[in-house]
Amino acid sequence: MQSINIFSVGGSLSVNGHDIDPMPGQVAPTVRSMRIMLNNGEVMKTSPTENVDLFRHALGGYGLFGVILDVDLDIVDNEMYERQALYMDYKDYPRYYRTNVENNSGIGLVFGRLSVSPGSFLRETAVHIYSKTQFDGSLPPLTTGRYNSLDRFIINFSKTGGTGRWLRWTLEKYVERHLHRCVTRNQAMNQKEACLVSRNEEMYDDMAYLKNRLPDTDILQEYFIPYDRMPEFVDGLRDVVRRNKANLLNVTIRTVHKDRVTALPYAKEDMFGFVLYFNVGFDDKDNEILKETTTGLIDVAERAGGTYYLPYQLFYSKEQLRKAYPEVDGFFTAKNKYDPIGLFSNKFYEKYGM
Repeated sequence: MQSINIFSVGGSLSVNGHDIDPMPGQVAPTVRSMRIMLNNGEVMKTSPTENVDLFRHALGGYGLFGVILDVDLDIVDNEMYERQALYMDYKDYPRYYRTNVENNSGIGLVFGRLSVSPGSFLRETAVHIYSKTQFDGSLPPLTTGRYNSLDRFIINFSKTGGTGRWLRWTLEKYVERHLHRCVTRNQAMNQKEACLVSRNEEMYDDMAYLKNRLPDTDILQEYFIPYDRMPEFVDGLRDVVRRNKANLLNVTIRTVHKDRVTALPYAKEDMFGFVLYFNVGFDDKDNEILKETTTGLIDVAERAGGTYYLPYQLFYSKEQLRKAYPEVDGFFTAKNKYDPIGLFSNKFYEKYGM
């Protein structure tokens, strides 16, 4: 599932969502079959071996091909993990990942985070690793967040400038692990000090701490970059954000593997997914800053052999779209084949496909 628990199953399939499980990365490889209602009311069962063309286009198809009625998914067991965090220079992250994480069946979840603190801006990198561990007894029940008010204050303070972002990174690095809800050593029947968390607990997040009454909004973007081109992309990201004075609040690093399933793949090879989190005000100035930042970052990603996620702001040009997604014209042709009357639509299709 995605990193918070508010998304629908159909929506996650329609954007081919991904999260912090390095294997498989995207949701598409976990889909055994699904039933789709076409524009004429016909219901078709699709799978990797049945009605394959529709299957490939509806997964990551942004709702343009039909209504996903139900799905048969691979799922995994809830497990107990030992949680740890390491810190390193961003240039060391690809080598560390290839050596210690890639193809390591002992790791259940993993993600990185780049510092946005002024003194280590987009250089220091945290690596959060959840290693599988033996556990006797019942796994703990799910509980709601305990520190929503504190988290909300820290997030909102970080929007105000360098001091707030320094405080947030410092608290994450030195304090957060002491506040994290962990199973105690006695509960775990373990002889070493460790923070143990269940898989479901770590992914049980409704983002309640992001709700506020401030006159602004927060915008997500994602860029997908080949492992070894990470330093090049991060250097470009740093330059673009500073040049445009964009209010970048967070950068999370995830893993997406080469997409062999969908017709419009964002992962052309094994890649890191950079999830960016910008704060913008409700005014033309901030919107223009975000637009300039977005188009600049798309060019940075393209030069680094990468792509970007399509479901967000439609600032990119048709030329940028076709550079990142040369398959897009075939995708639109298939859309017209399955939906010739144009019943299913969205802003992306209205701008680039019509």
